Amino acid sequence: VWERSNQIRLTWLTNIPAPYRIPVWEALDARSRFNLVFLNKTERGRNWNLSKELAGLSIRILGTKAIYLGDETPLYLNVFSGNKLLRNLNSDAIYIDGWESPAFFMRTWTAKRAGQKAIYGYRSTIVSHRFSGPLIRKIRFIIFSQADFIVTAGTASTEAVLNTGIAKEKIITLFNPVDVSWFDSFARSHRIVPTPGHRFLYVGQLIARKNVGALIQAFALIKQGDDRLLIAGDGSLLDELKATAASLGVGDVVDFLGHKNQEELATIYASSNTFILPSTNEVWGLVVNEALASGLHAVVSDKCGVAEFVENMPGCYITQTDPRSIADAMAKSRENWNGYINSPQILEYTPQKFADEIVKVVERVWQT
Repeated sequence: VWERSNQIRLTWLTNIPAPYRIPVWEALDARSRFNLVFLNKTERGRNWNLSKELAGLSIRILGTKAIYLGDETPLYLNVFSGNKLLRNLNSDAIYIDGWESPAFFMRTWTAKRAGQKAIYGYRSTIVSHRFSGPLIRKIRFIIFSQADFIVTAGTASTEAVLNTGIAKEKIITLFNPVDVSWFDSFARSHRIVPTPGHRFLYVGQLIARKNVGALIQAFALIKQGDDRLLIAGDGSLLDELKATAASLGVGDVVDFLGHKNQEELATIYASSNTFILPSTNEVWGLVVNEALASGLHAVVSDKCGVAEFVENMPGCYITQTDPRSIADAMAKSRENWNGYINSPQILEYTPQKFADEIVKVVERVWQT
């Protein structure tokens, strides 16, 4: 009890509950007096029921309305809802896992006035910014300068923050984690008898920046014998992508599996060979972590933040985003396939390790 009472009081503010963040939150809960605050329960196409998984955490949901400008991440404009709740939590520091919406960055000023330290979790790039121009760049600088530290995901995220004029000393770059141990264990216990041919796999949204059309073209270029391409996910381009596969003569060996929950995805990983993430713009790419932890090879676009971290790991092939380059990397992966990777290097990058680093950041804030 004495040890718990002396732990730092930390609040994590984010948009919605997401399954891949739960291990990090659990690890932080064990290392701090931890509160988890969500703007809302769900977003369009992201409505996981995680009540059981989150049961052990201290949770608040503000009910902030999402405003959609397209298919992707919405904006949250209400900067007043929940301010009293956040003040009453009386945290030492607030970790704001997001920045672009006013409902995020306005909370920084509220926290600073209350004597709290503020840390931004920033997972974006210059290319992925929805708004640009000299005035917007100045506004970004003002927003970022309010934070005591900014935690980024990879070099591209770090460069985007530096581009606004923020000093390098305020930026801490970390590896973006998932529960790799769980995926490793699940895959080992759910292997099935190998089927003929090589099973290529994509997991993610079916939207333009994911570049799935180029992946289908690449698969058509290198398909052999009983090879199959599995596509797990949903999105606005589903019908167009099905038509692309049919027009290329691979419609009968490209399987559109639809949206899958974590356990269903883990089962698919356990029976696949090469995972591909061909995005033209990807801040990170957590599905690459999942696939590598499951023992698969991975073909990763050089436009994905995760690429720089995994490029030297066994079974990883970094590619450009055009169909020919993707096809060459896929063919090389298939050629070099010699069974599932037994001890994936990705297993070193755990949520617990990430949580340790976040606690160090908070402690460092209090020393400044």
